[in-house]
Amino acid sequence: MALGLTRSMLLASASAIAMTGMAHAQDEIVLDTITVTTTTATRTESAPFDALSGTTVVDRDTLDTEYAPSRIADVLDTLPGVWTDENADDPATAINIRGLQDFGRVNVMIDGARQNFQRTGHNANGMFYIDPEMIRAVDVTRGPTSTIYGSGAIGGVVDFRTLTADDVLRPGETVAGRLKGRYETNSTGVNGHAEVAARVGNAFDAVAAGTWASYGDYTDGAGNEIVNSGYGLKSGLFEARARPADGHELTATGILYNATYDQGEGTVYDTDTTTETYRLKYRYQRPEDRFFDLSAQVYYTATTTDQTIIEAANYFPRPSLGSEREFKIETTGVDVFNTSRVMIGQTHHAITYGADAFRDQVKTDDPDPFSSGEEFTPPGERNVYGTYIQDQMTIGMLDIIGALRYDGYDLDGQGTTSSGDHLSPRITVGLTPVEWVTVFGTYAQAYRAPSLTETTWTGTHPPVGGAPPFEFLPNANLRPETANNIEGGVNFRFDDVVQDGDRIRARVLGYYNQVDDYIGTVVLPYSRRPGAACTSPPFCYQYENISQANLWGFEAGIDYDAGRWFAGLSGTISRGTDAETGNDLDTIPPDRLILSGGFRALSQKLTAGGRLSLVSDQKDVSPGLESDAYAVLDLYAKYDVDDRLAIGLNIDNVFDAYYQPFLDAEAAPGLNAKLTLDLRLGGNLNKSSGTY
Repeated sequence: MALGLTRSMLLASASAIAMTGMAHAQDEIVLDTITVTTTTATRTESAPFDALSGTTVVDRDTLDTEYAPSRIADVLDTLPGVWTDENADDPATAINIRGLQDFGRVNVMIDGARQNFQRTGHNANGMFYIDPEMIRAVDVTRGPTSTIYGSGAIGGVVDFRTLTADDVLRPGETVAGRLKGRYETNSTGVNGHAEVAARVGNAFDAVAAGTWASYGDYTDGAGNEIVNSGYGLKSGLFEARARPADGHELTATGILYNATYDQGEGTVYDTDTTTETYRLKYRYQRPEDRFFDLSAQVYYTATTTDQTIIEAANYFPRPSLGSEREFKIETTGVDVFNTSRVMIGQTHHAITYGADAFRDQVKTDDPDPFSSGEEFTPPGERNVYGTYIQDQMTIGMLDIIGALRYDGYDLDGQGTTSSGDHLSPRITVGLTPVEWVTVFGTYAQAYRAPSLTETTWTGTHPPVGGAPPFEFLPNANLRPETANNIEGGVNFRFDDVVQDGDRIRARVLGYYNQVDDYIGTVVLPYSRRPGAACTSPPFCYQYENISQANLWGFEAGIDYDAGRWFAGLSGTISRGTDAETGNDLDTIPPDRLILSGGFRALSQKLTAGGRLSLVSDQKDVSPGLESDAYAVLDLYAKYDVDDRLAIGLNIDNVFDAYYQPFLDAEAAPGLNAKLTLDLRLGGNLNKSSGTY
């Protein structure tokens, strides 16, 4: 696919990024030790570029400085192999990894708690809500290589780690607070955020945070106001950690997210969505104990969407003004695992074994006969469970990861039941012939149980605009999807390349993922024949195992950091076809290339840079889903006035380009400047005076 970008756009954008990369300070800058780690790759901590998989981690400093996001999609859309699906009239986000999305194909978690909300309509079939201000890191592993991270993840795993007291308190502090305010020009958005944390020795710490935000309707690059794109947001977080004995830690977390917005065209709903996430976690970890590194967590998450019709479409029959409906999905889960580290001969083993389970309860209440909420999102219950074992072996320059997972499920809804189980293996081999390069390859299976909607969908879609009604048909014989993924790549690690103290981290990766029994919707023609599936004219909709889906592609990323200046380059190429028909899949995102660069100056008080996103067109999809090529330049700068005050400026879509991202229903915002003021206070509490 051609990028289709004009020469003037490329020259102007490249020039702007080059200007941000010029350093004006002569002071020495020493790079900090990299402390950000990933756990989604293998459940054991490692540096992202050491993982033998397509893994990326974005830390909090990067979130605050380079993005200042009002929606987390602003960040996810810049990661290799990751795309998002959004509606402007809903602050929810759906994640697409390597062309796979919806119904849990990407396992989205907040602190390990699954986010399984799904509401069928003119939107993605799998959404989540999160306040970016509450995130300390985004940990992404692409592809079904993370066998031990739960059922369904045939596309990948995304874990959003939320704030802890350590993110607010600096070393030596016992109490600290933070106030942050942001103003956005495009939507005239205002965002206020506050944090406070306290620590009592090493025995206890706690953090509390809250956000209030209000965003108006935004304007796209052509000057069009996107109706119903504004929303109000309130969110809160509380976490307490206790350490009753050496190596033992108890964590209790509660997160609340609430958004209010108007949704829809024609028929418009006043919408109130609330997501609650609660978890209780026990962790035992002592460096001298090689046999027990234990984690046990229980969690509950619920997303509730309440809607009231405030404007009805001008067709007959239509839902009644003031009629109400509610969608609620509750997920209760448990996750227990332990890692034992042993030496057998010359081989180091990290053996991880555990079990996890969750229950989804879908509740839909829609009494209006012309609204169809229960037909689109049928109520019911699904239980999914599994157990696994994984052995990470290191023998000199050779790393081997072998894993085996057992999955099972059962579901019941609308009088339809289904169940099944599966055994999924994984084998990864990595070779490090020299310190600076690792070559790796993986074969992994993953298993996704059908959702309640896919299996129990039943009812009648009411007539709309004069069109006749049609039927939804359940499918108790729906088979689970099984992914067979092969991928290989090379990790590069270079230090002291151009100058002393600089470093390069890079990864190149290719994959081929064959998904057997891929599930999709089909239209069944009406037939009068006895025993025919569809006996109601004019046609019926049903989820079926339509074919085998083949997905393949390449991902690459390189980061260079010399202290005073830094640069990055990442690219993604994705393809996917229906093996039976040869047609391209409608969920394959366009090719994308991202260039970034910047500098640090004034003793690292100033960080400034830019990011140029070059996205190709996507025409190999069904009519109505096509997207055009575009180029978008974002600039940012952050200045630390002192230890307490920081000022940030982010300018998104500098050239006010008009573009509509693939899968999105509306055009993206045009030029948007974001000004952020960040104030923190902290210190040791003086017991005698009660001051800091």
